[in-house]
Amino acid sequence: MDVLKAGKGGYDVNSALISRSANGAAPTSPATKPSTGINTDGSDGGRAAGPVDTVFLSEQASRALRVDLSAEAFAAGPAANSGVAAAVKDMDKIVPAMQRHAEESSRYMEKLSALARSKFGLGDNVSITTSGAGNAMLDNLAKENGLQKPAIPDILKQSGLLKDDTEVDAQSRTGLFGMSVTAAGDPDFGKRMDLAFDRGAKVPDGKLSLVALKDGNPATAGTMNAVRNGALSSLTNLGAQDGASLFAITDGSEDGKATVAASIRSFGMDDRVNTSAISMLKTIGHYLPG
Repeated sequence: MDVLKAGKGGYDVNSALISRSANGAAPTSPATKPSTGINTDGSDGGRAAGPVDTVFLSEQASRALRVDLSAEAFAAGPAANSGVAAAVKDMDKIVPAMQRHAEESSRYMEKLSALARSKFGLGDNVSITTSGAGNAMLDNLAKENGLQKPAIPDILKQSGLLKDDTEVDAQSRTGLFGMSVTAAGDPDFGKRMDLAFDRGAKVPDGKLSLVALKDGNPATAGTMNAVRNGALSSLTNLGAQDGASLFAITDGSEDGKATVAASIRSFGMDDRVNTSAISMLKTIGHYLPG
């Protein structure tokens, strides 16, 4: 399978895009700027012809993808490109190892994407985005269904270019599971739903309750403040100027006293939120490790 560099950011492999995060922050919501294959660093990878699935990588992995391993970079020498200095010593081993790992990871993600769509009841036109504990959830989903995550080659770990953050993701308190329609020409193109969840909120499945939020509404001000100032603040875009809708999944307690298990931002997917958000959170919880 061919691996194509997508702008400055990730690798676009047919229907799988591995994109880098901004130091663990939530990706910019395409509800504000409809997804057209634009990477999280703002570079334009071109509009995708089919659905694009995204996994947000650690800073170490992001740094590796930023290293220019082109012939021109090596010809210029370490003095011209500091990123080359760490890689030039074992270039003959690092470059093919990086290529093999990218190809193996792409095949893995393609299979995992199909599996996740099946488990969450999503159509082929819906792309999936995860970060933090969401990555761990997908890894565990893969493991339970016999999919083996490719190991990072020793040469890449020893050089410091890639680090296995599986355990870091598994211990993360929060995570993101997003879905969007990214296929050009699809009548639902640009629609998106981002569900950020808090593993620290111990809410029994039977008490999960969906609450519609609106900034300035006194009836939900306490819940809005809990999202804004709580564990999910960095993963939740509370701006709704573009017409997006905001929701929270709580334990059903009265406003201001409710435990917030998840926050949701929807652009054109309110029907899915109302019918499926709670069941999706339950599925996420089922596959979280630990």
